[in-house]
Amino acid sequence: MSMYLQGINWLVWEICEDTTYVVLEPHARTTQEQRDLHNANSRARSVLFSSLSLLEFERVSDYVTIWEIWVRLQSYHEGIVHVKTKLFETYKHEYENFSKLDGESIDAMFSRFQTIVNKMRANKAQLPYDDHERALKLLYALNWKVWDVKVSDIIDPANYDTLMVDELFSKLKSMEIDYQT
Repeated sequence: MSMYLQGINWLVWEICEDTTYVVLEPHARTTQEQRDLHNANSRARSVLFSSLSLLEFERVSDYVTIWEIWVRLQSYHEGIVHVKTKLFETYKHEYENFSKLDGESIDAMFSRFQTIVNKMRANKAQLPYDDHERALKLLYALNWKVWDVKVSDIIDPANYDTLMVDELFSKLKSMEIDYQT
């Protein structure tokens, strides 16, 4: 939603983050800037209200500034710090125990892995794992009975220390295609 609001107009998004904005009575809006801010607030409220379910609308319909609405929705959907920390720990545990399922394709495995990473990122902006560490996690999540020779081919080259997730996916996908043919 933030991207959509940013795409409408830069001021529409800025008003969402403006903690000091106060809705003025019509006769008190004397400058062009005050009218522009009021219009941005109104436009952002309209966009949010039209995209909310009835339950969510009822939760925020009494607020007059988009910042109040945004904060309320954000705290409801993203949770407070304690909840976000608990969720992050849950997804981190899921990440640490990740392994390829029997019969799972490389596409499905990477998709499932990326979902876990995205859930962690949604609850903590800075992940404790960089792209190389995630690539290694995926590499070692493979069933070594099936992938032993191919994983050895990936591990041996000099680029092992710089292996990235996209590069690993490409190599594994080509190997999977070879297996299928």
